[in-house]
Parts: sequence; structure tokens; C-alpha cells
Amino acid sequence: MNQSEMFGSAKWIDCEGGECAPIFIKKFSAVKGEKAEITICGLGWFDLHINGVRVGDELLVPSASNYSRRDMSSWSYPLYDEMGFRTYVEKYDISRYIADGENTAEIMLGTGYYHQDMRRAEGNVDYGTPKLCFRIMKDSGEVISDSGTLAHKGYFRRCNLYFGEFQDFTAVPGENEFAPAREIETPDTEFHYRIAPPDRVTETITGFKVIKTGDGIKLYDIGVNTVGRAVIRCGKNGEHVTVSYAEEIGGNERYGIHFSDDRYIDEFITDGVQSEYKTRFGWQGFRYVAVSENAELIRVDVIHTDCAVTSAFDSDSEILNWLYKTFIHTQLCNMHSGVPSDCPHRERLGYTGDGQLCAQSAMLLLDSRDFYRKWLYDIADCQCKKSGHVQHTAPAMGGGGGPCGWGGAIVEVPYRYYKIFGDRDVLAEFYPRILHFFEYLDSRSENSLVCREEEGGWCLGDWLPPTPIQIPETLVNSCLYIKFLRMACEIAEILGKTDDIPAFEKRIAAISKSVDAAYYSFQQGSYCGDINGASSLALDAGLGNEKVRQKVIEKYSRIKEYDTGIIATEALTRYLFETGEAQLAFDLLTNDNDVSFSHMMKSGATTLWENWDGISSRNHPMFGAVTCLLFTKLLGIGQPADSCGFEKAVISPCFVKGLDRASGSIETVSGRISVSYVKSEDGSTAKVSAKCGENLEAEFIYKDKRVPFRGKLEITVEV
Repeated sequence: MNQSEMFGSAKWIDCEGGECAPIFIKKFSAVKGEKAEITICGLGWFDLHINGVRVGDELLVPSASNYSRRDMSSWSYPLYDEMGFRTYVEKYDISRYIADGENTAEIMLGTGYYHQDMRRAEGNVDYGTPKLCFRIMKDSGEVISDSGTLAHKGYFRRCNLYFGEFQDFTAVPGENEFAPAREIETPDTEFHYRIAPPDRVTETITGFKVIKTGDGIKLYDIGVNTVGRAVIRCGKNGEHVTVSYAEEIGGNERYGIHFSDDRYIDEFITDGVQSEYKTRFGWQGFRYVAVSENAELIRVDVIHTDCAVTSAFDSDSEILNWLYKTFIHTQLCNMHSGVPSDCPHRERLGYTGDGQLCAQSAMLLLDSRDFYRKWLYDIADCQCKKSGHVQHTAPAMGGGGGPCGWGGAIVEVPYRYYKIFGDRDVLAEFYPRILHFFEYLDSRSENSLVCREEEGGWCLGDWLPPTPIQIPETLVNSCLYIKFLRMACEIAEILGKTDDIPAFEKRIAAISKSVDAAYYSFQQGSYCGDINGASSLALDAGLGNEKVRQKVIEKYSRIKEYDTGIIATEALTRYLFETGEAQLAFDLLTNDNDVSFSHMMKSGATTLWENWDGISSRNHPMFGAVTCLLFTKLLGIGQPADSCGFEKAVISPCFVKGLDRASGSIETVSGRISVSYVKSEDGSTAKVSAKCGENLEAEFIYKDKRVPFRGKLEITVEV
């Protein structure tokens, strides 16, 4: 929608000097009991009160987006792409808040992602100062934002998503300090109602403990690495209270995740009146909280997007149980304001690499359909209309990355969305964008190998193996390009665009030939000596031969741990499951060596690490992309190749040594599907139970058994 369609004659307004958290007041007359609705957008985020009562429990709204045009030349990786822009809007029924006579709407704005003049990574992103537009429609007349709205710069000294807030309650303005708001130009954008579920306080934690006092602070261990805010109490007036956050205490000088750093701090000047003090427009990622000794921590509010967990998993493997639980927690920690982030503390950005890796697991295991529908629009908006280039972050807020491992989200995410939710319209909408992205990849190729990205930017291949990266970026990107072309063949078939398939196949053949010529060693039977899982990426793209496959099996059977980064870890594990090597895939998932999920678990991790050794961030979901394999491979919950949205179900579990019991379920758009099995005492047989909706056509497949069923199946098989 455009401005008039969404807001009628309402004006966009801001507050002179209100670059932090300005406050706006609008007085209006109404009749108690009349119907009243407000359409509102406050950028970056807003809180709305009617007659002193907060409207709704949503936080961090509206959803972050690509908002509007801004200068990107000062980013760490300058961009000059021509992108699309949209801004999300909230609509509330405010009838129950209305009183007879004079009413007051009070709106406070926070900077959110919109106005970040100081950021931890990738350069500053600034769309302009906080601004507001609203329209109240009620039976007795219309109320709009305009210069008749009163404004004040507010009482925040700092409101920054990355560096925290500084709230001075001794500077809260009185009504006589407000002045007319300033009418400003309408942002150059499209307006849409919010799609993604909002953030909320999803949990409160009170079972923490004080682990240190002295040096002017009380140090609390929350007991779990989480996201949200500390809520504190201080009954004195004029006290300066500080709240510091960290994932760990001491060490890690490289990234400053410790209390001697000043970057994870909220501050308050108290007024002796407030019953509690807390962050208003943001969150922190932390396990430990240090509160100055003149205050005390009363609770922790866990804040993230309100996506229900719609799956369950349990087994007799402690590591797999930990992986499932920890991935779910880590993924939720990284879902804020409609964006799947890489981490909840440092960059806090929707990196398309991390996002596409985890999308399938998050879609399968969480009620995230609307969340990812919104993120698909972010990906679409951040594609350059001229070149087809897809940014490394969606919404586009800077970041380095690679042409396929990151930008390829424009192929991977809509494809997975279609397969899981059955939405054919998504494929139709994204197909032209996919073709445009392929044009971009061709423009960044030499001799049919994808070898570069934007000038001045990164051209990553894989990322964060346990040793310094040696796998060639060109190999990784070219193999991924082949994988995406194969997806495009399938998409073209679905959409009736079969005339496009020969061109895709021709491109696949050319790239495959070039990859083999550049990277395959016949003598070694591997690609690049299989460094960092190079052969697995080639095999996953459909390259290689039986000799390469056997070399991969021999290698990982020998080293018994991962040597791979975020892309190859998922590709290797899935490829092994798909080619009859479930035992080796299971052994890697549960290995007890240094490069393992077991190492994270035994180190006390409650969220997944960015690095295998935990040297930097302790809350990155990307290695957890393998979590969906617990369901799709070990439990065998799947669908036929020509199915989508689980309109048909295939149950084909894998039985491996070391796992005698497993059960799990997912909620699909066609209903809940559950599978469990228990092996006999001697391990020679397994009793399998499968359950799905009575109307769902299902088939159990194992070795030579093919058993169609509806509703429920109980079967015993030899293993």
C-alpha cells in the first residue's frame, strides 16, 4: 500500500532533537464503548499507551525490514545495489482502552534497526531519526498524526541496539514541556501489515544465584545462556545503576565478551518511584548479569519471536537429546523482529548464509511459517534489481559473505518453504528472482566457475571449520551453484516451465566439467584432498564417483570427527544418511572428540557455539542445521519426492548401533506425524510405531517392506 491507502491524511512526524527515544502525545475526544482502531508505524520500534495503559504485549514492532533508501557507501563492504523497500505497520483494536471525553495516546519510539549511528560490525546503518505515523478510526471521527501532536525528545540518553540503553528517569518530561511535532516527508517505501509473529516475553527466570559480590557489583549466574533483559529494583532516587551482560566471564579478549568491556551495558538514573527498571527497546544475549551494588536483580525476561515449538524428540542418546533441545533454544534466541539472526549480541543480523542453513530445521520444528514468509520478502527486497546480486543480510544491513553460500538463500529458502508448507505461489513468485540470481552468478564466473563477488566485499566459500579454511571458495560456490540449478530443474517442472530445463542442464554439465578439471584428482580419488569436506560438497552436488564416495567414508571412519565448516557439516551428514551410511552419520553426530557437539555439551553449553572450540560467540545456530536429520533420517519422517506440504507421508527410519530407542514428532500443515521405535534386548529387531492423520496417505518403507497405512501403524522389523 502507499501512504494514503494505509494512513489516509495522516502525516509522518518526528521530534526535533529526538534522535534517541522521543515521546509523542495526542489528545482526542471519544465515547466509551465506541469502536476504535489504530493503524500505526513507529520507526524503529514503538510502545503505545492509551490513557496510561499499554496496548498489547508485543515487543520490537514493527518488524525490521529494508525500510527505505539510505546511503550504503560508508558500510564496511559498500553497496550500490538497487533494492526493494517495504515498511511494516501495526493495527490494533483499541476500543476497550477508550474512555468518555478526553483521551490520551502516548507513543514512545526506540531506534531499533532503523537508526543505528553506532554499531559493532559492518559499519553504521542509518535510515534517519525515529519517526511516527498513525491514524485512529473511531465511530465518532478520525484522529491522525500531524503537527497537532505534541512531542518531546524523551528521557533516554542512549537507545542503541548494540550498546544498550541509558534511561534517566529524573528527566521524564512533564506535559508542559512538550511542543508541536514536526511534519516530515513520507518515507519512500511500500507499506504492509505485519506478517511475522511479534516478539514477546516468552518466559521469566527467577531461579538465578549470586556468584560474586564486591568491586561495586553483584554478579548473577542465570543458569542458561539466553536472550532478553534483566529487570532490576532500586528504591532510591537519583541513583546511577548499571547492568552488564555477558555469555561468559573473564577471557575472550578478542570479542570483548566479558565484564571489563563497556559494550553490553544498560544504565538507569532512578527516580525512587519505578517499581522496576528494564530495557525497553531491545534485548541482550547473556548468561551472566552484573548489577551495581545499589540495586538488585528481581527477574530475567526472556524475549524472542513468539514461535511455538511444534516438535518433540527423545532418545537414549544424551548427545542427540542435547542437540535437539539446544538447537531449538539457540534458534529461538536468534529470532527477533521477524529476522533470523546469526547471533543475539554481536552482529544481530539476518545473515543469509546462517539463515538458509537453518531454515529447514526451523520450519520443520517450530511454528514458523509466517516468520519465514516474512523473511522471504526480506530476501527478495535485498536482491539488486539490475544485477541479480543477493545481499549477505536480509534485511540488507551490511555484512560479508559469499555468492552462493549466502546469496543462494533466494533459491534454498523458497524451495524449502514450498516442500514443507506446500505453497506453490512462493515458487511462482520467486522463480524469476532465481533466474536473475543465476544471471548474477554467471557474471561472476570464469571458465564456468563462480570465482568472485562484489568488488571490495568477501567471496566466502565455507566458514568456520575447526582449522584455518583451506577449501577453495570457488569449489564451494560452484558446487552450490550446481545444487541450486538442480533445484531449479525441479521448480521448473512444478511450475510448467519445462522449456527452461535444458538450459539448466547445460549449465550443470559445464560447471561440473570445470569443477572436475580444476579440483578433482584421479590419483587421490578426491576433490582438493577432501580438505574441510571438499569431496562431500562435490558428491552432494552430484559430482564424483564411487571411488570418491569410498574415500570419504574411509576418511571419516578413521578421523571420527568433523573437519568441516558450517556448509560442509550439513552436506556431509545429510549425504551419508542419504547414501546408506547412516551409521557413520550417527557416529559423527555423536562423536566424543574435540570437534563435536559432545564437546559443547560437556563444556556446559546451553546454546550452540559459533566455532567448534567456542572461542567466540556462544549463541550461533548454524551448526545446528543438522538437527532436522534426527527427524527426516533417523526417525525417517519424510514425503515422496513429488510431494509437498506432507500431503503424503513416508516413514523410513534408520537403525544404527548405539541408538536403541528414539521417538519424535513434527506438526505439518497436513497434521502431526509421530514415529518411535524400540529395539529388542538383543538388538535384532525393532518395534516401530507411526502415527499420522486419518486422512493422510502414508507408507512405511524399510528394506524390502512397503506397508501403506492411514492413522496408526505398529510393525516389528529385523535390523
